[in-house]
Amino acid sequence: MSVLRAGKAVLRGIYGLHKKAATRPDRVAIISRQSNTPGVDIRLLKEELEKSGDIDVCVLCRTLDGGILRKAGYLFHMLGPQMHAIATSKVVVLDSYCIAVSILNHKKDLTVIQMWHAMGALKKFGKSILGQEEGSSRALAEAMDMHRGYDAILASSEASLPYFAEAFGYEEDCFWILPLPRTDLLRDSTYQTAKREEILAAHPELAGKKVILYAPTMRKTKDDISKPLALAAAAAGLPDGTLLISPHPLMHDVYEAMRSRFEETGACFAPEYSTLELLSVCNAFVSDYSAMIYEAAAAGKPVYLYAYDLDRYEGSRGFYLDYETQMPGPPLRTAEEVVDAIAAEASDPVRVRAFADRYIAPEENCTAQLADRIRALL
Repeated sequence: MSVLRAGKAVLRGIYGLHKKAATRPDRVAIISRQSNTPGVDIRLLKEELEKSGDIDVCVLCRTLDGGILRKAGYLFHMLGPQMHAIATSKVVVLDSYCIAVSILNHKKDLTVIQMWHAMGALKKFGKSILGQEEGSSRALAEAMDMHRGYDAILASSEASLPYFAEAFGYEEDCFWILPLPRTDLLRDSTYQTAKREEILAAHPELAGKKVILYAPTMRKTKDDISKPLALAAAAAGLPDGTLLISPHPLMHDVYEAMRSRFEETGACFAPEYSTLELLSVCNAFVSDYSAMIYEAAAAGKPVYLYAYDLDRYEGSRGFYLDYETQMPGPPLRTAEEVVDAIAAEASDPVRVRAFADRYIAPEENCTAQLADRIRALL
């Protein structure tokens, strides 16, 4: 930990040089380490903020994943563009934990907004799972000031608020009840129709099929994928059914390595499209513990829960919700159970809608509302 303390002191010294630059009262920095390109929420927010023509939006996206060279690249990115953007901005918007935001001491006029990348709070994260198998080390989290420095945090609904408060370690009055910008797309029938036509044109193999979209959660343990393969094999028996697999971005390499085995069953991939976009073509949505369940419910899709390792996952990670009673459907333990339920169209639309209404506030124009709050801060 002494090395960490020394490292933080060096970073704060370098940041002190960046802080000598004047704050730009029209600048908003949006920072992410979820991917190397802007995600949908960032794109929508940037476009909305720029409509007025008087706001300078600086977007910085870079992941921390990869070998030592990529991690070194992230360090220089943080020391240079990222620190300078934070030091010269009036507002910083995040969609994940940002080292520079949490460990550094900022100008008093800076406002930091956390719009966490998951729509709702399903599986536990952040400070809720410190010291657990799927969580961070408590000592490391404290040393890195995890989630320190936020002035406002988005929560998708009043019902979700206590879970987000626990995960981030903030009082509830720090939160804005406002679903993520992507919610606008889920509720936009014109967008959904256009996206569906675009995807079917790019993947004619899906046309006329009952598309079952499978979006498993990211697993730190990198489990083998025998259970997903079993689902693909079982789904092959569905008349006119096609399993479309959309793995978590951080699990892409695992699935790509096994892609040929999935395709042998008739399953297919459309990696150029996000899970959110693929919802537009699906007739049924299958996941285990991914927060994409919220988006699928909001889009009114039949939801099926392939919870083949529920007991183990509850022990290593845990949930904010009671998985047996509060989810949009019952847990199904085998691939055959999932496929039989899909064939019988057993998903209850009333239960799915109630789930969506409870955990995603019925707000309209979520992107514009967030942009207006940021403009008010400027």
